[in-house]
Amino acid sequence: MNPMNSRNTRNSRTLRWIELAVLLSILLTYGSATYQRNFVWKDDITLWIDCTKKSPTKARPHNNLAVAYNEKDLVDQAISEAIIALRLRQNYANPFISLGNAYFKKGSFDMAIMSFKNALSIKSDYPDAYFGMGNAYAKKDEMDLAIEAFKKTIELSPDDITARVNLAAAYGSKGLTDKAIAELQQTMVIKPDSPDIHYNLGVAFEEKGLLFNALAEYKTVLRLRPDDKEANYKYHEIMGRLKMPF
Repeated sequence: MNPMNSRNTRNSRTLRWIELAVLLSILLTYGSATYQRNFVWKDDITLWIDCTKKSPTKARPHNNLAVAYNEKDLVDQAISEAIIALRLRQNYANPFISLGNAYFKKGSFDMAIMSFKNALSIKSDYPDAYFGMGNAYAKKDEMDLAIEAFKKTIELSPDDITARVNLAAAYGSKGLTDKAIAELQQTMVIKPDSPDIHYNLGVAFEEKGLLFNALAEYKTVLRLRPDDKEANYKYHEIMGRLKMPF
């Protein structure tokens, strides 16, 4: 089972990941701690093109341009800029993250994993690299490796909500529902108002046959995100199964 696809089918009861667009928006900002967003420029690409022209021999502007290209799905340009950054500064982990993200978006998951591993060879305690590897392994349906990568991400960055949700989803895809529930409950302590966490908990409880618990979680999702169609469907579907008035 692929947890990323579970929300596309109404009757599916597999754990889902945070929507891919949201996950990627988090993933693609990793690896650029110096990447500043509040500029009075037309857009980030324009900004970093200007910076690379002014400082063509500096690696950081080229990597930041790669990040900006990735965010616009211009992955070939992102790869080119990341490679330039690495030519200028070989012992620099961030461009490998940019490369990994670009290859991930292209569906080249083995290349993405190799890039993230290269980042780790330079900076062994880089949570962003483990996170990217976890996503790539999950896309390859290598869930044991994905689980280990997400665990390492959380070890290095305990408040990483996305990694925790993805770990729970990986557990769920292997049928380890109790572990998924435990991980989601720990995550909810960090971010109690996340509709995605509550939705996943609802799915996990439903898989365990704990329908009243699931109902409560879906109700919370609808309070936090009233237009959530899947949560609304599941809420009313369980109400019908329990023969409870709407």
